[in-house]
Amino acid sequence: MSAFSITFKSGLCLRVALTAVAASSITVVCATAQAQSTSSARAEGRVAGTVVNASGDFLRGAEVRVEGSEIVSVTDNDGRFTLQRVPTGRQQLTISYIGFKTGHQSVDVGGAGATDVRIVLQPISVDQAGDIVVSGSRPIAESEEAALQLKRSSTSLVDVIAADSVGRFPDQNIAAAVSRLPGVSVGRDQGQERYISLRGSPASWTTLAFDGVNVISPAGRETRFDTIPSSIASQTVIRKAVTADMPGETVAGNINIVTRSPFDYPGLKGALDGGYGYNDLGQGKQYNFSGFLSDRFANDTIGILIGASRYERDMVTDNFENSWEIASEDQEEGAENRIWNSKTQNKLYRLTRSNTSFSGRLEWRPDSANKVFLSSIYSQFRDDELRNAWVFDLDQDAKKTGSSTVGTTTGYADIRTGNTPMQGTLYGAEIESTLNSNSSRQSIFTNTLAGEHEMDAWKIRWRANYTRADDRAKPPFGSSWASPSSFTSRPTLVYDFTDPNLAKVQLYDTVRNADGTYSAGASRPYISPTELNFLSMTRNRQLDRTNAYTGKLDLEHTMDLFGAETVIQFGGEYDKRTKTSTRTVLEVTPETLAGAGLTAPTQADISIDTPYKGKLPLGYGFKYFSSGLGETLFDRYVAAGAAQVQEDTSEENNYRVREEVVAGYLMGTTYFDWGNIVYGARVEKVTNSGSALSMIDDVWTPTHVSSNFTSVYPSIHLNWDINRDMKLRVSGNTGAARPDYDQLRPNFSYDDVEQVVSGGNPEARPERAKGVDVYFEWYMPSRGFLSVGGYYKKLDDILYDVELTSFGSDTLNSDGIDRSDYRYATIANGGGGHIAGLEFAFSQPFEGLARSAGLPDWAQGFGIQANLTLNDSKATTPDGRTTDLPGASPLIYNLSGYYERYGFSARVSYQWQKAYLDSIGSGDILGDTYWANVARLDFSMRYSINENVQLYLDANNLTDEPGIRYQGDTQHQIEHETFGRRYLAGVRLNF
Repeated sequence: MSAFSITFKSGLCLRVALTAVAASSITVVCATAQAQSTSSARAEGRVAGTVVNASGDFLRGAEVRVEGSEIVSVTDNDGRFTLQRVPTGRQQLTISYIGFKTGHQSVDVGGAGATDVRIVLQPISVDQAGDIVVSGSRPIAESEEAALQLKRSSTSLVDVIAADSVGRFPDQNIAAAVSRLPGVSVGRDQGQERYISLRGSPASWTTLAFDGVNVISPAGRETRFDTIPSSIASQTVIRKAVTADMPGETVAGNINIVTRSPFDYPGLKGALDGGYGYNDLGQGKQYNFSGFLSDRFANDTIGILIGASRYERDMVTDNFENSWEIASEDQEEGAENRIWNSKTQNKLYRLTRSNTSFSGRLEWRPDSANKVFLSSIYSQFRDDELRNAWVFDLDQDAKKTGSSTVGTTTGYADIRTGNTPMQGTLYGAEIESTLNSNSSRQSIFTNTLAGEHEMDAWKIRWRANYTRADDRAKPPFGSSWASPSSFTSRPTLVYDFTDPNLAKVQLYDTVRNADGTYSAGASRPYISPTELNFLSMTRNRQLDRTNAYTGKLDLEHTMDLFGAETVIQFGGEYDKRTKTSTRTVLEVTPETLAGAGLTAPTQADISIDTPYKGKLPLGYGFKYFSSGLGETLFDRYVAAGAAQVQEDTSEENNYRVREEVVAGYLMGTTYFDWGNIVYGARVEKVTNSGSALSMIDDVWTPTHVSSNFTSVYPSIHLNWDINRDMKLRVSGNTGAARPDYDQLRPNFSYDDVEQVVSGGNPEARPERAKGVDVYFEWYMPSRGFLSVGGYYKKLDDILYDVELTSFGSDTLNSDGIDRSDYRYATIANGGGGHIAGLEFAFSQPFEGLARSAGLPDWAQGFGIQANLTLNDSKATTPDGRTTDLPGASPLIYNLSGYYERYGFSARVSYQWQKAYLDSIGSGDILGDTYWANVARLDFSMRYSINENVQLYLDANNLTDEPGIRYQGDTQHQIEHETFGRRYLAGVRLNF
């Protein structure tokens, strides 16, 4: 039987899991019976209500407790709370919220229905540390207080970013917004925040949810957070400790985008944001627009909220890339220790990037115990790029040093000519060029129909979600060009790589001497648009589409369990995700042009006279190209019949993968006067199937695979209230990150000459983790915060991109050829490893200290926010080497200083991240590939003219920090790219 057609079964594991759930269910039934017996002996009722501030704004995360009992509740997004099984009669409630006086409310609890109360909290005028709460706009303080309150009231380990009082986040997209939180590092593309890594884990271990429903990203399991503008969120919650009600695919954490609801506001509410600015590199423009409108009707039972946003920026990049190798041409003594640059290139981008979103929510609340809502969100990230790439192929036509005499070769990797790996002269160097106009769109369209209902001691929540995630490529054209074959038609190239931050080349004519050797002639400071030969033009249309359906049902029941107030939660979830990838490429070649009676073009046919926009000293001149001219040229070739479908491209890349997950969980939260314990387990059965084409005997043959497995994910979390202001959190949790869809695809192709098979790996196993977290949190009376925590995750089956020693399957065997022993280029599981680290977080407004020191009122608006993450990781590669875990930075810190007074608010933020492993190498002296240290300095400033009008200025990447990748050491940079500083100024209107 083929290794790729086995259906895996975990009957024993499933039986054990079902037995555990059944046993837990019996416990719940017995406890329910006990609770019913107890409640019959005493009369109980229910208390519901709303917590607001003096202005009537809802307070989220406020803790409401029945004094003298373990009955506690936390307000939701619209400030509502419900206390179950409250003894009848006169009861006293205690309400706490950071930055507000502790509230006390007496209520008379009846035995029938719910007692409904409205509680108004007052801000602290002078707290225990002598702080003065200032009047006027305080967006940083308001956002920080709301985030800390939500963190404090959570029963698990979370970090939160909350929108300020005017509903604004400090950054344009979600990746940038959360990048300043503890343990968060971001991967950037063209200088823009894109991927999120939590506490040094791979980005694919961080999952995305909208309003509690996990959704798939256009990029697959590695979520692209630049697709999501921050304007759609009222808060963003990062859950770092996995609980049983969370999907098992969450390993490092989950980022839940809580969208706005019309019931977040007391009535009519609207906001409009407009900004305009520029990038200093290339002087490209940028603009931002966003707004929302919310209102309630029908006696406040129906609410509607709509929102939209648009952000766009034009930019250029300065770039060079190198390809380092141990050169086979170098056969001189010491060659094994010399690293040569076989190819250096500049990729010079002109980019237009944009985010567009539309959102809407219709919500019905017939009474305080029931709500149903329909939410739709469409978000698109669009990337239109023009790329001039100039590639200097340094080893083209090079010969081994032992086979020729000095002076009659190109000189590549030849120390006899005086060349070194860092400086030298090469004759007849080939120039390759690609002029590409690419257009890609990543979009998420997610729709949720949901309901929440309270019935005595029961709560029911249900969700039905459909999400479509598209990654679409619609480039007008790509084109490739190269120097002629004649040495003397190619330039002589003088290279200098001694400065790792600049790959410097100078071009000269190539002169053939009378004795057959070569020398440098006159300077050639310009690459002519007619000197390179046409190779091809292509048009690629590609669509990766994931259709995902999710159904969730969660039930909660409040009872006495072993004498303590306990909320038992259980439910199930069904996910069905199908990803299809289709690609069609049209190509035009010299042969197809000749067949249509057309002559080959030159770069001059699509060139324009726009001056160079970058600042990188290139050592040569060139011409930009026009996307419109290139598209018109390609359309003309198509109309003339000179275009053909590129052979085997669709067959080699198209695939379909389906994943079905059936899950059930049981979780309990038991409250004590000292805190609470959260415990439970989740059971998931995952079924994968895939289909694609594989090349067998020069014929594309359908390949189908399937597998299934069952996993159990237990977890326990202890939250100890040491006192009113201090908490200790201890948790143990488990999770598994499944391979991405394209990694599971069963596309296979082989090369009988090289004896290698390439393709996906349907047998790749999930990466598994077992973790422990211990955190101490101090919510200081002065509205400050201090957190110290440690974490450890034991890892198994870590995935790597590798070349295995054998394919291990007879799927591709034919005509007596056994290909099972061919090398296999794919993704595969390595061994185990770990992530361990320490986190520190601190925030403090200095109002109290400044007042105690007798400073004037204007000097009391300063504050600081800081966090530090120290991380250690180890992983075993498939070939047995020990490395850092890819993507795990050993040191991350963020430091922000701010000032808020008299409606003026300003913040300076500095981020620093130490170099981390990007990918493993082959184990030779070149070493592995790393992303280098990166620092980032941002500044923002706001001024509230009044409560309805606010002006703002944002300045990003003030250090003009480059993105650098290197191999082995920083001297051998393989990518160096700078993006420039960005500035945006605008106005915010609120009503």
